[in-house]
This record gives sequence, C-alpha cells and structure tokens, in this order.
Amino acid sequence: MELAENGAGGLTYFVTADDKKYVVKYPSDNEMNHPDVEIKVCEMLLKKGIPACKFIPNKQGKMLSTDENGKRFTVQDFYEGMTYSYNEAPHGMQKESAVLLAKIHETMKNMESLPVGIGVDFFKHRKSEYMKDSYAFTLQQAVNNGDTDIACAIRSNMQIIEKMPAYEFDINKFSCGNTHGDYMISQLIWTDSNIKGVIDWTCACQHPYIWEIVRSYVFMAPEVKQGEIDIEALINYIADYMKVGSLNAYDIENAGNMFYYFLSVCNFYGQYYDSISKKRYIYLEQANMSSKLLIWFEKHLDELNERLCELSKQVTHQKKMTSYYDVEG
Repeated sequence: MELAENGAGGLTYFVTADDKKYVVKYPSDNEMNHPDVEIKVCEMLLKKGIPACKFIPNKQGKMLSTDENGKRFTVQDFYEGMTYSYNEAPHGMQKESAVLLAKIHETMKNMESLPVGIGVDFFKHRKSEYMKDSYAFTLQQAVNNGDTDIACAIRSNMQIIEKMPAYEFDINKFSCGNTHGDYMISQLIWTDSNIKGVIDWTCACQHPYIWEIVRSYVFMAPEVKQGEIDIEALINYIADYMKVGSLNAYDIENAGNMFYYFLSVCNFYGQYYDSISKKRYIYLEQANMSSKLLIWFEKHLDELNERLCELSKQVTHQKKMTSYYDVEG
C-alpha cells in the first residue's frame, strides 16, 4: 500500500491486488466534499465518453464503503499515465485541458443541479473589506511562528486589498453550472499529450464556468509559478475553451476582475495554519502563488481587462455573423 503524494485534504492510497493496481480514497469530511455525488457524476460522464473515475462496488454492490472506524472510502481503478505538479505542464497541453473542461461543462448540463459552490452567498459574505480581521489574525500566527516570509506576504496581501475597488458581481449574469469543482493540472492523468483520466470529483458542484477556466489555467501554466500571467496564453486558453463550450460577454469581460476578487477574499495562509494534514505544505504552495498573483493583478489588471474586452467583442461579432447567416440560409 502506497500513500499518494497529491492532495492535502483526504487520504488516497495505491493498492496492488491480483497484479492490478487500485485507488483507495478517503475523502475529507467537510461541506465541500460530496463522495456520493462524485460516484453519480463519474458514472454519467463515463457513459458520455469523459474519462472520469471508475468506481468498484463492494460485496454489497455499493460504491461507497465504510471502514471499522466509520470512515467513508471508495475503491477505484487506477489510471496508468503521468501527472504533473502545479505549473509544470508543457505549453502544448493547455489547449487539450481547455477543450476537455468545455466538454465536461457541456456534458454536465444534462445532469440534475449539484450543490452550489461559488454563488450568491459567496459574493454576499466574502468581501475584501471583511478580510482585515482574518488576515490580521493569520499575520499574528506567522509572527508567533517566526515565519518571516509568510508574514511579509500577508502584509503585502493586506496592502493590496486595502486599495482594491469594491467589486460587485451579478451571479445571475455569469454562465454557471455543474462542474468538476477542482479542475487543475494535478487532477489530470496524461499519456503523451492526451488526457487519459480526470480524477477527484468529490468537489463537484455549481460554479461560474469562467472561474474554473481561469483557475485551471493558473495551476497549469509554467509562468504562473513565478507569479506571472501570460495574458495572450490566458486569452488563447479561454478561446480554446469556447471552441466547444460557450461563454457570454459578462463572463469574458469579468474573468480578470472576478479572479482578482477571489484571490483577495480567500485567506489561503489561514487555511495553511488551520490544517492538520501531513501534506499541508500544499496549502502553503497555493497561498504563496495567490500572494504573487495578487501583486500581478494589481499591476496588470487594466491590461488584461483590455484584452478580455477585445475577445468579448470578437465573440459577440462572430455570434451576430453566425446568426445572420443562419437567417439568410
């Protein structure tokens, strides 16, 4: 039995039995994880040709089991292939990732509605002005622990948030729907330059599609490891998504603003200090990346928004032309 290195939340083991490899997964018990939903989602996606997790039933014919300590777990087939760490995937893989995410969104539109992730309550209760006390508490934790670099990053975050505009978003204008919920490079199994499997669907829920598109680019693109977004690469990633999926003008034009807002209202360093996981360093990696990105967004958001508006106009024009030719026959 081998403990998997990826994932800071639950526990995942690789087990070999009868010369075949399996995955035994213990999901975290929190409001974000829905292992029963994961099973239904994956069964549907597999039927539609999406390479989701393949669950194996227990002796009672159930996919979700409980051990002697009352902990829930699942057994899955193991996908042979290669996984990449954050920001280590070759550039050529970005298109494949964007297109598959679009296929997932389109396929999941036919499912019953999943639990809401980022929705009305997120924008209502998470505002940058509310984060002052949270960051101040985490800053004190960093100081007490002698974590000088973390304390410096938190102070930088606080200074940026202090100057941020008071963003207001209308969730009803975003294209929202069922999605993976945690789609990123570490959840993709590759063979050559093709995605063979998409794992870890326990966070499947409803999100604004554009949030997951930008987030998946952020965790995939090598340049983001240094806190830099390649604006043209992100534009191309969104454009590749739209070759299969659909976004409206509000989605595209607010892609940068929304992700900047998301980074500001999520205290990732607090998540790191609160975690008791043996792999909590993963939360620290995410927090450090987010801190660097806040600095980038503060400097380059206007430039990014300008390109997003250009893309939005191009998409709107293409839709009008398509509609015109459909009418004219």
